[in-house]
Amino acid sequence: MMKSTLSKAVLSVLCVGTLAACTVPDTTEVEAPPEMPETEVETPASAMETAIVLPDGTECLHAGRGATLAFEGKRLNYTCGDTIGLIGDITIANGSELTLEMATIDGTTITGSETMVLMVESVDLADGTVCLNAGQGATLAFDDNRLNFTCGDDNTTGLIGDITQEDGVFIAEMATLDGTSLVSTEIMPVATLTTTMP
Repeated sequence: MMKSTLSKAVLSVLCVGTLAACTVPDTTEVEAPPEMPETEVETPASAMETAIVLPDGTECLHAGRGATLAFEGKRLNYTCGDTIGLIGDITIANGSELTLEMATIDGTTITGSETMVLMVESVDLADGTVCLNAGQGATLAFDDNRLNFTCGDDNTTGLIGDITQEDGVFIAEMATLDGTSLVSTEIMPVATLTTTMP
């Protein structure tokens, strides 16, 4: 603090001795505001990466977010053992039609790929709830979101609308029902999608 006061005094004397206007800077030290602790908000991406089970029972796990193989500009996003993987985006349309691109792998090289359209037979949510495909016939709908899966034994919950995906995490909208009326909805991460041939 003594050094700061001395500097101001010297600058003041120099300014008086010159013809030009002079401003003495304020060098008073100001305490920085206390740092607020960072809170980590859980996002779907940090919640759980979804596994995809193919019709033959093969389980495909997310390959992570680091460096991985690619084929024709499409990243290997899921590994299904040593010789099969899923590349590019995986989409779900019409409630339960899952479109994916299956790649064949030889060592560290992807040798080819094939687009497949599968049906989602069941959805295991992150909380352990199992939801089964409600079929393609008539069913309930709320705000144009069709009830595509029924959950549990009592049919008081179900999944409505399309399941969406971002960075390996699939998200479903779970509806709580009272008969044919919608009580509430909640966004839930999906642990496993089990597929079958259409």
